[in-house]
Order: sequence, then C-alpha cells, then structure tokens
Amino acid sequence: MADSKKQSKWRDFFFYALPVVSPGLTVLCTTQIGGASGAGKVLLIVCSAISAMLAPLLSLLAQRRYRQVEGIKFEAAMSAVIDHMGTLTAGPDDSLAILRQIHDRLITTLAKDASPRARAAFYSLDEDGRLKREVVFGGATPPERFDEKDEAALLYAIRQGEPVYIVDNRDTKGNLKINLGDDYRAAVVAPAYAGSVPQGVLIIDAPKAKELSKVRKSYVLVFAHMIGTATALGRREIAE
Repeated sequence: MADSKKQSKWRDFFFYALPVVSPGLTVLCTTQIGGASGAGKVLLIVCSAISAMLAPLLSLLAQRRYRQVEGIKFEAAMSAVIDHMGTLTAGPDDSLAILRQIHDRLITTLAKDASPRARAAFYSLDEDGRLKREVVFGGATPPERFDEKDEAALLYAIRQGEPVYIVDNRDTKGNLKINLGDDYRAAVVAPAYAGSVPQGVLIIDAPKAKELSKVRKSYVLVFAHMIGTATALGRREIAE
C-alpha cells in the first residue's frame, strides 16, 4: 500500500509539476548556450529542445489521463443510476427513497460536469400542474415553490421542450430569468420529459455570466430525460 502511494505521488509530480518546470528549464538552457562550446553546447541545445517539447507533451498526457478518470467516474455514476432504475421497476415499498437517490445522483453528476461551481435542482410537476422542489445540489437555496411569475415562466419553458440557456441573469432582454439563489448569473433550464409527457424541470446555475454556455444541449437533455423517465416510473410504482 505504501509503495502504491509513493508511485501515485511520483505520477502526480510527473504529470503536473514537470509542465510547470519545463519552460524554466528551457530558458535556463537557452541562456547558457552562448557561453558554452563543443559537446557542452550541443548538450545544452538538445536539453533546451527536449524541455521545450516536454510541456505540451505532458499537458496532452495529463488531459488524456483526466478524461479517462472522469470517464470512469461518469460510468460509475450512470451504473448506479441504472441499477436504481432497475430496482424501481420492481415495485419496492421504498420507491420514493430510490427515486430521490436517482434524482440526486443525476443532478450531482451533471452539475459537476457543467462547472466546478455549478449548482442544480430538480422540480417535479405535481398533480395540480405546479412545480415542487425535489432535490438540490451545491448549496443552492431555491424555494420549495416558485412565485406565480417565475413558475409561469418555467412552465412555458417546459412546454417548449428545449433547454433554455441564460447567459446573464442581469441582462436577459426580457427573456427567462431564473437562478437557485444568491444572484447567480448563468443558468440552464431543461424540461424533463418521459416520452412526450412533461415531468418537471431541471435547473443548473453558476456564479459568472456565460459560465454554462459551453455545456452541450444534447448532454443536458440526456440527464433531463433520464430524470423525467425515472420520475414517471417512480410515480407509477407509488400509485400501484
């Protein structure tokens, strides 16, 4: 176990420290070339060239490693969600608790992928067609129920069936303005459907304007529809 930890520390140094050290090494070698001669000069030139190529190479390797780790985390999260869905369809007595776990896992995974500072919440549609808060991630402080104006705007967004990207809540030009508290400026509002039946709305927000603009629409819809499908399944099992 100790050897494994030491190897992990060396790998972390290799991937993250060397790209920082490499530019300085390149500069140092370059400044010494003028005062060197013969084999020493050749050696400095070679070292300078290698250190110049080292930073981008290690950066690329670090990015690949990061994507691999994140991919494993994503697969683990989705595996847990699918397992919960399978349990949900079996009609257990604790369907409500399982449904909440599914909601929580999905919004947590999406928010973390969207931005390190992103928060998320899911509001379901109740029997009266009103929005009710189900789960929250990231220290958000949204109300259990929205006021009439905000709810009407969110219900309209749900009916449109497409994610709405709010670039800046301080400059919406009359369009949808919503966040999960604390005056966060960027937001994404995505309708959660099960087939063609609306089940609620998924809201993600982040502190800075434009912070969520690069989150892919197709990616958001995958999570929104999974939440919608799980909600419909859970409601069916609870009703039965």
